[in-house]
Amino acid sequence: MQTRDDSALQAVRRRHELRVLESLVTHGSRTRRDLEADTKLSRTTLSAIVGELRLRGVLTENDQANYGTGRNGRPTKVLALNPGAGAAVGIELGRRRISISVMGFDGSAVAAEHRELQDSPSLPEKVGQAAQMLAGMVRDGAIRPDTVVGMGVGIASRHADPRSLADADNQQGDPQGATLAPLRDVLAVPLLWDNNIRLAAMAEATEYGKPSDDLLYVVLSAGISSAVVVNGALLRGGNGIAGELGHISVDFAGPQCWCGRRGCLERFLNEANVLTEAAERGGVFESIRAIAEAADDGNPVALDVVAWAAELLGRAVVSACVLIDPNRVVIAGELAQFGERLLGPVRAALAEQHLDIGPRTTTIRTATFVPTAGSGGAALMALRHWALATV
Repeated sequence: MQTRDDSALQAVRRRHELRVLESLVTHGSRTRRDLEADTKLSRTTLSAIVGELRLRGVLTENDQANYGTGRNGRPTKVLALNPGAGAAVGIELGRRRISISVMGFDGSAVAAEHRELQDSPSLPEKVGQAAQMLAGMVRDGAIRPDTVVGMGVGIASRHADPRSLADADNQQGDPQGATLAPLRDVLAVPLLWDNNIRLAAMAEATEYGKPSDDLLYVVLSAGISSAVVVNGALLRGGNGIAGELGHISVDFAGPQCWCGRRGCLERFLNEANVLTEAAERGGVFESIRAIAEAADDGNPVALDVVAWAAELLGRAVVSACVLIDPNRVVIAGELAQFGERLLGPVRAALAEQHLDIGPRTTTIRTATFVPTAGSGGAALMALRHWALATV
């Protein structure tokens, strides 16, 4: 049975490990003498930490004389992070897919898997499927549990309590309607979870391992999900629901939304309603892609539907940009297939607003579709939380 003293010793050892890892991420490779200077750890403590990390496969040791030769003429040994060792695991439990990403200590992709969902399984069923996929990746060697420092999970339609965002002394509370215990049973590492779109936004906002700017990230799909990144951090708000663009009203006299208000953007621009709108205008299309292709061919109904969608999206985006002033707006999801016909009117609507404060440099573009974006963002959040401040 682990005592409080045991737990405290583990925490100290973990801090020592992170000091070693941070030095190697910052410099690429270091001698043991370099690491002593970087970490201020004693030679005995450093030797124990390095030995443990090498045993777990996190570090490699190179005998080449990259740093010259020592006094005795023997090559200086150089330590480096093992590029094939996964430091963090990310899982997305999306509406239509489950994906798993493994990320190295430097933020590089080590392995990934995803599964498209044909039906609409419940959240507990998705957790069970993800646990099976995770166990399979462990068996196949794609995930090495001894090298993993943490796990992130992105969950569709669930938002974490902003007061409890990751395992600490106590485990983070499970999402409403499900337990994440099956995932914890496969990987006995600290876990964090949040909305999957928020975690995908973090992946979008990160360039070369560091958040690059302020971002409004919008997914137009079966519903509307969005996220805001400010100064490299997710904006969650006091109740955990900040950034829900889909519930900005774009028509106060419009149809009632499930949230209780009228004319919410999500009430108009969900996939099913866009197809219904097209049918009411005299065009029958099987999918959003079919509307996009018909618009490219000059179909007047398809063009009208895309223009209608663009006008509504523009109203919401302009309102959001006044509040958060992002450097970038990125549109993802099925409706992003409308491309420039969707984005052009949104840019025009934003350009019409002159606040006389200074030049506006907000860019608006669509996202490149990556099926593992959500799990990649989840792995990134886990890496930043449990590994290194430099990532």
